[in-house]
Amino acid sequence: MERGAGGEVKPGVWRYPSTKILFGAALLLMMLTFTACTDATPAPQPTTTTEWFTSLPPIAASPTVNPIAPLAEGPTIREQAPDTVGASNPTQASLAAEGQPDQDLPTITPLPTEAQLPILISAADGLILNSTLYNAAARPAPGVLIMVRDRAAWGELALRLQARGYAVLLVDLRGYGTTGGSTDWVLAQDDAHAALSQFSQLPGIASSQITVIGAGIGANLLLSACSSDLACGGAILLSPGLDYLGITTPDAVARLGTRPMLIVASENDDNNPADSIALDSMARGDHQLIIYPAQQNVDGHGAALLTAQPGLLDTIANWLLVRFPVQNQ
Repeated sequence: MERGAGGEVKPGVWRYPSTKILFGAALLLMMLTFTACTDATPAPQPTTTTEWFTSLPPIAASPTVNPIAPLAEGPTIREQAPDTVGASNPTQASLAAEGQPDQDLPTITPLPTEAQLPILISAADGLILNSTLYNAAARPAPGVLIMVRDRAAWGELALRLQARGYAVLLVDLRGYGTTGGSTDWVLAQDDAHAALSQFSQLPGIASSQITVIGAGIGANLLLSACSSDLACGGAILLSPGLDYLGITTPDAVARLGTRPMLIVASENDDNNPADSIALDSMARGDHQLIIYPAQQNVDGHGAALLTAQPGLLDTIANWLLVRFPVQNQ
């Protein structure tokens, strides 16, 4: 509409607003919009996340030195040289460890039909003690262990006891006979224990029915071993001493307890019969002392008594039969 000069309104006429009016309206609208935006809650900020590697850095391969493919199991592996990697070497595997025998000792199972059988006894230091087993026909049989310097001098006694039904193991001491090695009485004490232990484990030997027989220092060795092993039932001692080269017997007699003991000596023996009489007096069980009279120009010590006194072999056999009877005898 339009107004006249006197301020009256003239109807029927419309005019567009001026540019100033439009600009002002636009400015006002922008100010209202800005104010509304600043009053609103601030938009949330994005959370920082850790960046992880999806894979590790590559590592260079280690160098292979002289690669050799593994050998397949089967016959071909036996055809390789012994020093070939991966090859089987049964020869090397069979070698004994240091201090051990070159080969395992065979497991001995004597048959009743074998009258005599060689037996190898392993000593604590690896030395092999050579011995002969005089087998008994009836089993189980009482055993007799004899350790001596010369098996040949004791063969007749072994055969006589075998004929009576006993199993006899005749052993060469270390350093003597076929055993070899050097004489060592300290190690010989261990040898006596080993021989008694292994003999008692042979098939056909009656448990706790083993008698030891020794002469001179051998008597001391076997008495000591017998007194410490319950498999030993008694002892027969020819010319024992109270102390031979540090091997004493009074303590062994005490350990023997009530087990039977036979002592044989001669009047023409430097250390006897005084030592034998003293040992016999210490016995607490069944004990017997035999002292042969001196004979001119006859050796009366130890194993020499077996030939100097012909009746001694039967005396020993009869003593055994009374105390350790044999089956079917």
